[in-house]
Amino acid sequence: MTQMQPGRTDAATELSTEPPADVDSTAGKLVYVYLSSVVETTVGGIAEALDLKLIELLPTLRSLQSAGYVERTGDQCRIAR
Repeated sequence: MTQMQPGRTDAATELSTEPPADVDSTAGKLVYVYLSSVVETTVGGIAEALDLKLIELLPTLRSLQSAGYVERTGDQCRIAR
């Protein structure tokens, strides 16, 4: 599992872990908060860390991605800045 933990952050670059108000699903909120804390990880890493099945995780990621909250490149996911 590949995860990048933030090293030193300053107030200007620090991401909020609060999910956006229009993210309604529990899984969406959970994935958003998790990605906010790890900066970048794989789809498998999210599934493992949050104990989610891919059948639930993938549509959640697509929803967050289409709303502009998550960037996904191949298997890597991160919060969109």
